[in-house]
Amino acid sequence: RRRQLCLQPFISVNYDPAYFGAGTKLTVLDPDIKVKPPTVKILEPSKKECKDKKGKKKKTLVCVASDFYPDHVSVSWTHNFQNITDDEFQVSTDAAATAAAKKDGKNYKITSRLMVPIKDWVKPNINFTCTVSFFNGTNNIKENKTFTTKGIDNPGMTRESYIKITQNAKISYTVLILKSCLYAALVCLLVWKLQGKRGKQTK
Repeated sequence: RRRQLCLQPFISVNYDPAYFGAGTKLTVLDPDIKVKPPTVKILEPSKKECKDKKGKKKKTLVCVASDFYPDHVSVSWTHNFQNITDDEFQVSTDAAATAAAKKDGKNYKITSRLMVPIKDWVKPNINFTCTVSFFNGTNNIKENKTFTTKGIDNPGMTRESYIKITQNAKISYTVLILKSCLYAALVCLLVWKLQGKRGKQTK
């Protein structure tokens, strides 16, 4: 069987790679495995996460690219569709794609983590986009996934608890209004009775 040769000008790890010069990679593709672009998704942070190892308040978004072959990929992030270069946003990406055991063949996956400062996390409509560039042997294909913040007033409060508190506040406010109306009606009734008694006494 003939095997397809795949050249790509950046370093990654594959099953049987060879490197030439400064970063040019030669990969012998397995003819029994179909070239397949990655499936990309963004995982939201745990509800319990609030600080990093240094004690700074942050939330971590995890970008997962999986089920692709070969392993010619690179991962990048943008903040409101602008490249992230500020040290304020810490990015941690796997050094290379790792083999993922699949029953239907040998595929790969790679993950990248973006640590978002809490001051950006609590603001609504802030966009964080993970872009995975995949080289299929001919062209670079880009897969994008965007996460948009919902905005939370209290950094230590989850969205679910925030909604629950506001709903309870609305119910309490409604009950308070009903009680006030009932109290006003009782006062009016009492005043009306007192006025009636005074009228009878004057007669």
